[in-house]
Amino acid sequence: MEDKQKKQISQVREFNRYYTNILGLLNQHILDSDLSLSEVRVLYEIEKIKDCTAKKLSKTLLLDTGYLSRMLKMFQKNNLIEKYKSPEDGRALYLTLSALGRDRLNELDAKSDEQISRILNPCSEKQREELVVCMRQIEKILETSYVND
Repeated sequence: MEDKQKKQISQVREFNRYYTNILGLLNQHILDSDLSLSEVRVLYEIEKIKDCTAKKLSKTLLLDTGYLSRMLKMFQKNNLIEKYKSPEDGRALYLTLSALGRDRLNELDAKSDEQISRILNPCSEKQREELVVCMRQIEKILETSYVND
Protein backbone atom coordinates (compact mmCIF):
# COMPACT_ATOMS: atom_id res chain seq x y z
CA MET A 1 0.00 0.00 0.00
CA GLU A 2 1.43 3.35 -0.97
CA ASP A 3 2.00 6.21 1.47
CA LYS A 4 -0.68 8.43 -0.08
CA GLN A 5 -3.33 5.74 0.35
CA LYS A 6 -2.20 5.07 3.94
CA LYS A 7 -2.62 8.77 4.71
CA GLN A 8 -6.11 8.79 3.15
CA ILE A 9 -7.11 5.73 5.18
CA SER A 10 -5.83 7.40 8.32
CA GLN A 11 -7.81 10.56 7.57
CA VAL A 12 -11.05 8.66 6.92
CA ARG A 13 -10.62 6.72 10.16
CA GLU A 14 -9.84 9.95 12.04
CA PHE A 15 -13.05 11.52 10.71
CA ASN A 16 -15.05 8.42 11.68
CA ARG A 17 -13.69 8.58 15.23
CA TYR A 18 -14.48 12.30 15.40
CA TYR A 19 -18.04 11.91 14.13
CA THR A 20 -18.92 8.89 16.26
CA ASN A 21 -17.66 10.81 19.27
CA ILE A 22 -19.79 13.86 18.44
CA LEU A 23 -22.91 11.72 18.15
CA GLY A 24 -22.08 9.71 21.25
CA LEU A 25 -22.21 6.47 19.29
CA LEU A 26 -19.66 4.79 21.52
CA ASN A 27 -22.08 4.83 24.43
CA GLN A 28 -23.58 1.42 25.02
CA HIS A 29 -27.08 2.90 24.92
CA ILE A 30 -28.06 5.51 22.38
CA LEU A 31 -29.97 8.69 23.19
CA ASP A 32 -30.42 7.79 26.87
CA SER A 33 -32.38 4.67 25.95
CA ASP A 34 -31.85 1.05 26.86
CA LEU A 35 -31.09 0.25 23.20
CA SER A 36 -27.78 0.11 21.34
CA LEU A 37 -27.19 1.84 18.01
CA SER A 38 -27.50 -1.52 16.23
CA GLU A 39 -30.82 -2.25 17.92
CA VAL A 40 -32.25 1.15 17.03
CA ARG A 41 -31.10 0.73 13.44
CA VAL A 42 -32.79 -2.67 13.21
CA LEU A 43 -36.06 -1.18 14.51
CA TYR A 44 -35.74 1.61 11.95
CA GLU A 45 -35.24 -0.87 9.11
CA ILE A 46 -38.15 -3.05 10.26
CA GLU A 47 -40.36 0.02 9.93
CA LYS A 48 -38.87 1.04 6.59
CA ILE A 49 -38.55 -2.27 4.68
CA LYS A 50 -41.68 -3.48 2.91
CA ASP A 51 -42.52 -7.09 3.83
CA CYS A 52 -39.56 -7.13 6.20
CA THR A 53 -37.99 -10.49 7.03
CA ALA A 54 -34.94 -11.41 9.10
CA LYS A 55 -33.17 -12.35 5.86
CA LYS A 56 -33.82 -8.91 4.34
CA LEU A 57 -32.59 -7.23 7.54
CA SER A 58 -29.42 -9.29 7.65
CA LYS A 59 -28.68 -8.51 4.00
CA THR A 60 -29.52 -4.79 4.28
CA LEU A 61 -27.52 -4.18 7.45
CA LEU A 62 -24.81 -6.79 6.84
CA LEU A 63 -25.54 -8.26 10.28
CA ASP A 64 -24.60 -11.72 11.47
CA THR A 65 -27.76 -13.84 11.42
CA GLY A 66 -27.16 -15.21 14.93
CA TYR A 67 -26.73 -11.71 16.38
CA LEU A 68 -29.83 -10.52 14.54
CA SER A 69 -31.83 -13.52 15.73
CA ARG A 70 -30.97 -12.79 19.38
CA MET A 71 -31.91 -9.15 18.87
CA LEU A 72 -35.27 -10.05 17.30
CA LYS A 73 -36.07 -12.44 20.16
CA MET A 74 -35.34 -9.66 22.65
CA PHE A 75 -37.55 -7.25 20.66
CA GLN A 76 -40.38 -9.77 20.64
CA LYS A 77 -39.99 -10.46 24.37
CA ASN A 78 -40.16 -6.69 25.02
CA ASN A 79 -43.21 -6.32 22.74
CA LEU A 80 -41.40 -4.03 20.29
CA ILE A 81 -42.06 -6.19 17.22
CA GLU A 82 -44.64 -8.63 15.95
CA LYS A 83 -44.18 -11.55 13.56
CA TYR A 84 -46.76 -12.85 11.14
CA LYS A 85 -46.78 -15.37 8.32
CA SER A 86 -46.70 -14.15 4.77
CA PRO A 87 -50.07 -14.58 3.06
CA GLU A 88 -48.21 -15.65 -0.12
CA ASP A 89 -45.66 -17.98 1.49
CA GLY A 90 -46.53 -19.49 4.86
CA ARG A 91 -42.86 -20.29 5.49
CA ALA A 92 -41.85 -16.61 5.43
CA LEU A 93 -42.22 -14.61 8.64
CA TYR A 94 -42.75 -10.89 8.25
CA LEU A 95 -41.63 -8.50 10.93
CA THR A 96 -43.41 -5.32 11.88
CA LEU A 97 -43.16 -2.88 14.74
CA SER A 98 -45.79 -3.19 17.42
CA ALA A 99 -47.54 -0.03 18.62
CA LEU A 100 -45.04 0.08 21.49
CA GLY A 101 -42.14 -0.40 19.06
CA ARG A 102 -43.42 2.39 16.83
CA ASP A 103 -43.77 4.69 19.86
CA ARG A 104 -40.19 3.90 20.96
CA LEU A 105 -38.85 4.52 17.48
CA ASN A 106 -40.74 7.82 17.19
CA GLU A 107 -39.37 8.89 20.58
CA LEU A 108 -35.82 8.04 19.51
CA ASP A 109 -36.28 9.83 16.18
CA ALA A 110 -37.36 12.98 18.02
CA LYS A 111 -34.36 12.74 20.37
CA SER A 112 -32.05 12.22 17.41
CA ASP A 113 -33.52 15.28 15.65
CA GLU A 114 -32.91 17.32 18.82
CA GLN A 115 -29.33 16.07 19.04
CA ILE A 116 -28.55 17.00 15.44
CA SER A 117 -30.28 20.34 15.90
CA ARG A 118 -27.96 21.11 18.87
CA ILE A 119 -24.96 20.21 16.70
CA LEU A 120 -26.12 22.39 13.80
CA ASN A 121 -27.40 25.39 15.79
CA PRO A 122 -23.98 27.07 16.19
CA CYS A 123 -23.43 26.85 12.43
CA SER A 124 -24.57 29.53 10.02
CA GLU A 125 -27.17 28.67 7.38
CA LYS A 126 -24.41 28.64 4.76
CA GLN A 127 -22.32 26.23 6.87
CA ARG A 128 -25.29 23.90 7.38
CA GLU A 129 -26.01 23.86 3.66
CA GLU A 130 -22.33 23.20 2.90
CA LEU A 131 -22.24 20.39 5.45
CA VAL A 132 -25.27 18.69 3.92
CA VAL A 133 -23.83 19.03 0.41
CA CYS A 134 -20.55 17.49 1.60
CA MET A 135 -22.37 14.63 3.29
CA ARG A 136 -24.33 13.91 0.11
CA GLN A 137 -21.08 13.99 -1.84
CA ILE A 138 -19.55 11.43 0.55
CA GLU A 139 -22.59 9.18 0.06
CA LYS A 140 -22.43 9.55 -3.71
CA ILE A 141 -18.71 8.76 -3.90
CA LEU A 142 -18.89 5.78 -1.56
CA GLU A 143 -22.07 4.41 -3.12
CA THR A 144 -20.54 4.52 -6.57
CA SER A 145 -17.28 2.92 -5.48
CA TYR A 146 -18.95 0.41 -3.14
CA VAL A 147 -21.45 -0.73 -5.79
CA ASN A 148 -18.66 -1.12 -8.34
CA ASP A 149 -16.44 -3.00 -5.88
